Amino acid sequence: MTKAYSYTDLAVNEDLLNLLTNISPTETQLVSGLGTSVAKSTLHQWLIKSLGSVKANAYAEGADVSLQTLTNPVRLNNETQISRESFSVSGTERAVDTAGFNDRFQLEAMEALEELKNDMELAIMNGTLNGSVVSTNDARTLRGVKASLSLVSTAASSVSMTETIFNNYLQLVWDGSKDTVDEVYGDMYMKRKISGFTAGSTKFTKVEDKRLINSVDVYESDAAKVVKLFAHRYVNLDAAGNAVVGHDLVGIKNERFKIAYLRKPSLVDLAKIGDSDRAEFVTEYTLECLNPTSGFVAKMYL
Repeated sequence: MTKAYSYTDLAVNEDLLNLLTNISPTETQLVSGLGTSVAKSTLHQWLIKSLGSVKANAYAEGADVSLQTLTNPVRLNNETQISRESFSVSGTERAVDTAGFNDRFQLEAMEALEELKNDMELAIMNGTLNGSVVSTNDARTLRGVKASLSLVSTAASSVSMTETIFNNYLQLVWDGSKDTVDEVYGDMYMKRKISGFTAGSTKFTKVEDKRLINSVDVYESDAAKVVKLFAHRYVNLDAAGNAVVGHDLVGIKNERFKIAYLRKPSLVDLAKIGDSDRAEFVTEYTLECLNPTSGFVAKMYL
């Protein structure tokens, strides 16, 4: 009697999201490190509400109540994006004795899942919104982190990153919102520049985060305590994966951003054509930004 076990079965949907986030966590930090939520429609909507402004608050004894002006919630939204990664393995390839792996289909499935995660990371960081789908040939695309943030700064072409400039970016968020930055993403050049700053160096701070490889990856500032630093491979790309001019630097408050799944990643068998087995991973998701001022985007031209 043929027996099947769950240990290597990638079709077990319940665990695929956990498997996705654990693949190369130091290379795809947003997909691995952001929280998740549930989308109910292709147009994902959520409400945010702010406290009223600070005011003088003193009353005389016995004074009547003075009703304050209330603030209404603000509705934000983002479109869900469908991402897919397919593969095909011939019957002969699955039957031959191979070195290094037992089943080529399982190997290709793991690589397809990792490629899917890379593409999702690009979209979550750099995606530009396209909700104007008018035919089956149009694809909805989500608004990524950089396009979701409202605090944007562009440095002059002759200015190099300094510790003062970096701290000014952190202060932008402290001044512009009630949050502080706790994660910063840049390319390796920017990561090394910030890691070389001495005033905020916390090389002996222990941070429990699977995306960090050692304790040198954190920085302390007056405007933001314990900022995790990540070298991000896709931060200097556009939504299509093309390189952009300059060095982008992105800072966020992690808990204000979530990946909302309309469809969690799943492995779907495709129709059999000829002597081959075909399948694809598919997911539908978007970025949920709970506060557009809870972060900054800066560009340096060097």
